[in-house]
Amino acid sequence: MAAGALILAAGYSHRFGSDKRSFVMPDGRSLLAATLAPYLESFANVAVVVRDSDSTIAQQLASLGSRRKPIIIPTARASDGMAASLGDGVRALADWEYVFIGLGDMPFVRAETLRMLDATMRSSLCGANSGVIVQPRCNDQRGHPVGFSSHFFSELMSLEGDRGAQAVIAAHAGVLVELPTDDRGVLEDVDQPPD
Repeated sequence: MAAGALILAAGYSHRFGSDKRSFVMPDGRSLLAATLAPYLESFANVAVVVRDSDSTIAQQLASLGSRRKPIIIPTARASDGMAASLGDGVRALADWEYVFIGLGDMPFVRAETLRMLDATMRSSLCGANSGVIVQPRCNDQRGHPVGFSSHFFSELMSLEGDRGAQAVIAAHAGVLVELPTDDRGVLEDVDQPPD
């Protein structure tokens, strides 16, 4: 059964001042390409939610130099908030066994951390009678990406607003598995160019 990561990249970058997905990082890659690189290295399947009007972004993603290409999921509901994009993404991947939800403006997560999260999900699912949620924890702070077994897909698809999946995590704290890490990339996003 398939599984992997879903990157949310359909936002409008209001605080950034321009489309931050295309912002050129010091190494010459776009912010979104830099974010995707460790995911494409670590997961067999990586999907990206973009706005349905994002033909340029979709072309850039399709031409990434990686041996794996991301699955591009267009959404017409980006203006309805992060939860709508998340719901459309999960809906498109409904046959997956689990999905790690990552954010398109977090380019500093290490591939090693992603592999450890994936391994933690796989081992936690063995023999689990209910769903499993896996989340990294660094310096006593919870980070991203967060993994959800398919048990939670219907809840993820029904979320509303701009708070993402926090409500699902809070409602199922009993099945949350935290992975301690020293990878500050699980906490650091890019909200403004100096970041």
